[in-house]
Amino acid sequence: MKKIIEEDHPEAFIHEDDAPHNLSEYFSPSCSETPQLDPVTVFKLWQIFLDRVNPLIKIIHAPSVQALIVSAAADMTLIPLDQQALMYSIIGLAVLALRSDELAGILGEDKTREGVLQEMLKSVSAVLVRFDSLKRYNMVVLQALVHTSIILMGQCNKHASWVLLGSLVRIAMSMGYHRDGTRLHLSPFETEMRRRIWWQIVMYDIKLGIDCGLTYSCIPKRFDTRQPLNLNDVDLFPDATGELAHRDGPTEMAFVMIIHRVAAYLLDEETRQAVEANILGQEIHPTSVERNRALIDGLEADLLDMESRFINAKASNAHAAALGIRPHLIKRLHDMMRPMHESPDWGVDVFSPRDNLFKLILSSCENASDSYEQMDRWGFAWYIRLHFNLDILASLSTFLYHRPMSSLADRGWAIFTSLYIRHTLLQDPKSEAAGISAQFALKAYAQRERALVEAGQCVETPDFIIKLRQIIQSPLATPPIPAISDQWATLGTMTTTAVQMEATHEMDMHMFMPFTGDGGGGGSFDFWPGVPWRTD
Repeated sequence: MKKIIEEDHPEAFIHEDDAPHNLSEYFSPSCSETPQLDPVTVFKLWQIFLDRVNPLIKIIHAPSVQALIVSAAADMTLIPLDQQALMYSIIGLAVLALRSDELAGILGEDKTREGVLQEMLKSVSAVLVRFDSLKRYNMVVLQALVHTSIILMGQCNKHASWVLLGSLVRIAMSMGYHRDGTRLHLSPFETEMRRRIWWQIVMYDIKLGIDCGLTYSCIPKRFDTRQPLNLNDVDLFPDATGELAHRDGPTEMAFVMIIHRVAAYLLDEETRQAVEANILGQEIHPTSVERNRALIDGLEADLLDMESRFINAKASNAHAAALGIRPHLIKRLHDMMRPMHESPDWGVDVFSPRDNLFKLILSSCENASDSYEQMDRWGFAWYIRLHFNLDILASLSTFLYHRPMSSLADRGWAIFTSLYIRHTLLQDPKSEAAGISAQFALKAYAQRERALVEAGQCVETPDFIIKLRQIIQSPLATPPIPAISDQWATLGTMTTTAVQMEATHEMDMHMFMPFTGDGGGGGSFDFWPGVPWRTD
C-alpha cells in the first residue's frame, strides 16, 4: 500500500508511531477539562445535526455514530479521545445550525451560541492534543477536524480554517486518501467513506483558498479518488465485501454529489485564470475562451444528468436545495466569461474592470440573499452564512465610497442592509474584525449621505448604520478600534493588482452555494489553546 501511495507523492507517506502500551492514554484523564452535557440536550442536538447538517456534508456514517452518541450522552469521558473529538465537533455543528429563536430552549437561557461553540472548539482541541492526533490520526480524527474547520468558517475565521484544511490535506494524503480505496484493496465501506471525506476536504480547500485570495491549493494535481456513489448510509455495511454501485433514484447524497462535481470543475486552474482575466478586462486567447465554455457546458450536462437520475425535489429539503444550484451557477459562470464591453450595463453603470467586478459581486450577493429565506425554512441558513466572507464588506465599502450615487450603489446598500440583519457577528462590539468592517461601512455611508444632501434628496439613515455607530462608540469594543483615515487612503485607488486579488476570491466566494429564489480571520476562537507554540 505504501508503494501505491508514494507513486505520485513520495513525500506524503509518514510512518505512524506504534500505539502506546498503556491504553489509558486514549481516554480522558479528567472530566473537569471538558464540558458535561445533559443527555437530553445531546440527543436534541444530534437530531439537529442529522436534519440540517449531515445532508449537506455527509462525511460520517450515521448508523455507526448513533451508538456512539448513546455512549457519549451517558458519559463523554468513557469513550476514546478521538471519538470524543468527533462528538464535540458534531455538537458544535448542530449549535451552529440552530436558529436564533431555538438557542435558549435547547442550550438554556444562560448560554449563547458563541459561548457554546467556544467550549466545543476548546474541547476538540484539548482531546486531540491529548490523543496526539498529529501522529495517531485516523478516519475519526479527520472527520472531527473537517467538522471543526466548518465551525471556524461559520464564525468568519476563514484563515484559521484554511490553515487547518492545509494540515488536513497532508494528513489525508499520508493516509492515502488521494488514492481510491479500490487501488489500495480496501473494503467497500472504507473506500466509500474515504471518498466522501476526501472530496469534502477538496471542496473546502478550494473554497477557502479562494476566500483567502490565494489561487494555490494543497490538493495534489494528480489524484485518483473517485467521487462518492449515490448511496444512503443504510446501503453501507462495515462488513460488506460486494462491489458497490450507484443507487437509482434519490438518496441522502444528492446535495454533496452536486457540490463535488462543482469542486471538480474548480480544480482546473486554467479555467479560473481565464475567468479572472476576463473580469479584469484582459485579452483572452479565443482557444482559452472556447475551452472554458466547453468545460461549462460539460459541467451543466453532468449536473443535468445527476438531477434526472438522482434528485427529486419532493424527496427532502436537501434535494430541493440541490436543484437550486445548477441554474444560477451556470448563468453566473457564463456572465463571468462575457466580455464586459458586451454587458448591457456597459456605458451605463459599468465603465471599468472595477465596475464590472462590483456588478458581479452584487449579483452573487443578491442571489445569496434571495436564497436565504428559503434555506432558513429548511434549516440550512447556516450553510449560507458559512460562505460569508468579511472581505466582501471591505470590497463593497470601497466601491460604494467611490460610487455613492448610482443604481449599482442602491443595490449595494440594499445588500449591506441584508448582510447586517442576517449576520449577528457583524454587530458584536467585542469583535475587532466587525469593528473595522463597521468603520469601512460608515466611511462609505458618510460619502453617500453627502452626495444625497448635495442632490437635494431626503436622507433617511438605515437602522443598521445607527447600530454601527453605536458599536464604534461602545466601550466594549476590544481592542479599541483605531481610526481608519490612513487605511482608507490606501483604498482610495484600487490598483490593477488590488482588483486582481478581488477577482481571485470575491467572484468565486459563493460558488458552492444553492440559489433557491466569510474573509479575514476575525473570529474569536483559538483552536489550539493546549499546544505549546513557544519553545522559550
